[in-house]
Amino acid sequence: MHDVAIIGGGLAGLALSVELSSKGYDVVLFEKNTYPFHKVCGEYIPNESVAYLNHLGANLNALGAANINQFALSTLHGNKMSSTLPLGGIGISRYTLDNELANISKTRGAKIFDNTTVLSTEKSKLATTAGDFEARIIIGAHGKRSTIDKKLNRPFIQKPLSSKDNFIGVKYHVHADLPRNLIELHIFKNGYCGISAIEDNKYCMCYLSKASNLESNMTIDELEASVLSQNPILKDYLTRFEKVYDHPKVISQIYFQNKEKGNDTLIYAGDAAGLIAPLSGNGMSMALHSAHLLQNEISQFLDGQQNENTTLINYSNLWKKAFNQRFRFSKVMQMAFFNPNFMNGLVKSANIFPPLASTIIKQTHEKAFFKG
Repeated sequence: MHDVAIIGGGLAGLALSVELSSKGYDVVLFEKNTYPFHKVCGEYIPNESVAYLNHLGANLNALGAANINQFALSTLHGNKMSSTLPLGGIGISRYTLDNELANISKTRGAKIFDNTTVLSTEKSKLATTAGDFEARIIIGAHGKRSTIDKKLNRPFIQKPLSSKDNFIGVKYHVHADLPRNLIELHIFKNGYCGISAIEDNKYCMCYLSKASNLESNMTIDELEASVLSQNPILKDYLTRFEKVYDHPKVISQIYFQNKEKGNDTLIYAGDAAGLIAPLSGNGMSMALHSAHLLQNEISQFLDGQQNENTTLINYSNLWKKAFNQRFRFSKVMQMAFFNPNFMNGLVKSANIFPPLASTIIKQTHEKAFFKG
């Protein structure tokens, strides 16, 4: 029997596997894809997580991460504002970062099964395409929405998504002639697109759109031509920037909400515990932070200092303290982004009074959560 089984090898799952295996626990991790692989993600990490990534063993400079300290935003009609990023961040692809963390985890002693699907879980048992396993505690770090969620009949799975809550995400890597220290956010009808530098002189261009924008039988190219291109800046970028790969990565049925943190089978981390709107730039950082919070509680459980129920309660309280305010703020901001009149007024006000933009941005960034 393993000490810990982790379902999902994204940032939360990998960070947990590195931390726990480094402490000498027997960790096994299952990832349905094969490393390295692309994920739909904005690929921007606030600097609050950099010290933690260094602690995990990731050499961000060697990986080519871009340092980002400037921000620009445009409205539906191309009106623009810009600002410094008070705390800043880095740009690095999930293709590179996740693969690096997977390799680090292996060197620390974790057993990683990629190209492996978890079919079912029951108490301490897991059935997977690589065989059956047992663990003292199971962590669900399987992302936004999975077959495991359906099998466990989680509350957010039970009701169909309404049109106002249902989103799709699309990501490209592109070659662009933009400053490498700049992250941009461009609004279109019922959606927004971010673009920022990553490693190897590439840029991540990722957008979120209400599913209702994608009419029956409409292709992604048609969506970009008819909806995104109403913003003249996006029209220019979509026309001019060379795509690194031919077909974008696309995910659907995205629903932003704070979810329950566990049950009698799993404790959840990362997006499986709560999915925040990407305009905040917090998704990757929250996944890492949640892993750091959870690993300490798991360690106390494995060392016999607390039972599994106390572990879940403590972790849930830590999550609430760390993230609930961010969820509230991002929900308000996402509603604002879909109000063209409000955003036009905000951009005009920020151009007249620049500290306004910095004040708003500070609400989405925190100081470093790890101090080694």
